[in-house]
Amino acid sequence: MTDTDLFYLLKQQVDKHLSSIDISGSPWKEFLASINATYQKFDIDQRTLEDSLTLSAEELVQANDEMNAVFAAIPDQLFHLDSDGRVISYKLGQSSYFYLKSERLINKYLKDVLDIEVVDKFEVSIKQVLEQRSIKHFEFVIYHDRKIYYYEVRMMPVKSHGVIALIRDVTERKLAEEQIAFLAYHDNLTALPNNRLFKDRLEHAISQAERGNKLLAIMFLDLDRFKLINDTMGHSAGDELLKITSQRLIEAVRKTDSVAINASGASSSIARFGGDEFTILLDDVENIQAIIHIAERIVENVSQPMMLGRQEVHISTSIGIAIYPEDGKQADEILKHADSAMYHAKAQGRNNFQFFADSMNKSSVELLALENNLHKAIEHNELCLYYQPQVSVVTGQVVGMEALIRWQHPERGFVSPGVFIPVAEETGLIMQIGEWVFREACTQGVNWINAGYILEKISVNLSARQLKDEGLPALIAKTLEETGMPAEKLCIELTETALILDPDVALARLKKIKAMGVTLSLDDFGTGYSSLSYLKRFPIDTLKIDQAFIRDIKVDHEDAALVKAIIAMAHGLDMEVIAEGVEIQEQLEFLGANACDTIQGYLFSRPLPAKEMEALLLKR
Repeated sequence: MTDTDLFYLLKQQVDKHLSSIDISGSPWKEFLASINATYQKFDIDQRTLEDSLTLSAEELVQANDEMNAVFAAIPDQLFHLDSDGRVISYKLGQSSYFYLKSERLINKYLKDVLDIEVVDKFEVSIKQVLEQRSIKHFEFVIYHDRKIYYYEVRMMPVKSHGVIALIRDVTERKLAEEQIAFLAYHDNLTALPNNRLFKDRLEHAISQAERGNKLLAIMFLDLDRFKLINDTMGHSAGDELLKITSQRLIEAVRKTDSVAINASGASSSIARFGGDEFTILLDDVENIQAIIHIAERIVENVSQPMMLGRQEVHISTSIGIAIYPEDGKQADEILKHADSAMYHAKAQGRNNFQFFADSMNKSSVELLALENNLHKAIEHNELCLYYQPQVSVVTGQVVGMEALIRWQHPERGFVSPGVFIPVAEETGLIMQIGEWVFREACTQGVNWINAGYILEKISVNLSARQLKDEGLPALIAKTLEETGMPAEKLCIELTETALILDPDVALARLKKIKAMGVTLSLDDFGTGYSSLSYLKRFPIDTLKIDQAFIRDIKVDHEDAALVKAIIAMAHGLDMEVIAEGVEIQEQLEFLGANACDTIQGYLFSRPLPAKEMEALLLKR
């Protein structure tokens, strides 16, 4: 690289810069004229320039004021260095790092102001450039005050046996590239690795485990009823829930479970796989018991109450676990089996973990077939209602009944609600099924009334998804009007979960329903998370004590004390009390002695089809 080459290189950069700015104003015209004069001074025949041009590199940089202005238009730092790395002269450019701006650099050696790693790169490059009389490109990094600065260097020789180094600050570009690379492999919301990075980590861990003959575990997690919270409270609340959950997962998994730690400090063994699904890689685990311990810790951490805005909510997780090499030797196979185990955990009641077993593959196929058949169940009249009597503790007479849905499958026979209701909730079919239940129960009630039977009340269960539907009050009103069912004969049963997901929305819906004359019952009381203040806030008429507390009231003093307290509290709030799951005489006697109003359970009757229920009404 000759001085001529250097000059034309600089001229080319200036021309490119000037072409992008407006030079129509008079100050710019003068500046352009000055530059042109400088060009004319150096613009001589290329073949003779090298022989006639005797300017040193320093004279070239500082030829005159006009050229200094030209150099100032170039964003790069321009350093003239001798063969020993001493700064002869330099031109300031755009740099974030204060050392490369300091005037103290003149006559200083690079080794006096830069880190030894950077100086080594310069010294090696200077030697190569001078020996080979060629251009050298390289990069270097400066660390200062917990910050990092990136630079690109183009170094070329000059006649004075030194070099010119054009140094460009590329910190912003590098950081942007790193951010893009991070986002490509990480979830933008939680900053956890995404499924792409997780699969890479899993494949690497499998290779390591295969060579070392070690145990490997994959956990596949899904948040129970997350969609309901997301739909009810809004996506911003759902996003906040996911961020809180990701932190709880990080806390629950011990540090040594991690494959690696990324720059943000999050464990790369935990990933947000998509939506409300998370995956966890446990590498080099000692035994199955260690996996169980971690799974238990995760279930406990996730289930703790959390605040979304000013609302306290509760959520749980279902976890599926697959083991390498027992459950598969390929990444996709292990993930598939962990996913199957997760769905099995949901089928077992949620808020638990299950290990993969070969039988789950068959169960998954059956579950998919069940979902497809459920779509046809209403159309083919496969659904029906059974009715379980509710009996007065004092008189022994039927004072109400609960309508319970049943599915008579043409091939499988009766399908338990515990099997198909979760599927209906997950797929959204619960809305269509719920509307059918309302209409069928009201139609049957009117038929009994018209037939002369004494009907006190029919209770219909309402899901949390139905309660969040803005059109629910209008649907109930329309059903009552079209069937002719008296509003006071209909009772809506809700769960505590349905109330606490979005209390303000629930209260607005229930007030409209209550205004029609429909009564409201709170089902499974004592098993949920609602506070006692909710009982005052919501217009509840009846509390139903969950059968879990009734089962052992004769032998468990705590259950007995709790049931007594619930009855007393409900009566103090002018609410009636129904005890569910009453199966033996001793339970009935206890409830009667403690002023419970109504019982429901196998001691009196199992759920009955409509025809058999008529027989009980006829006896009355």
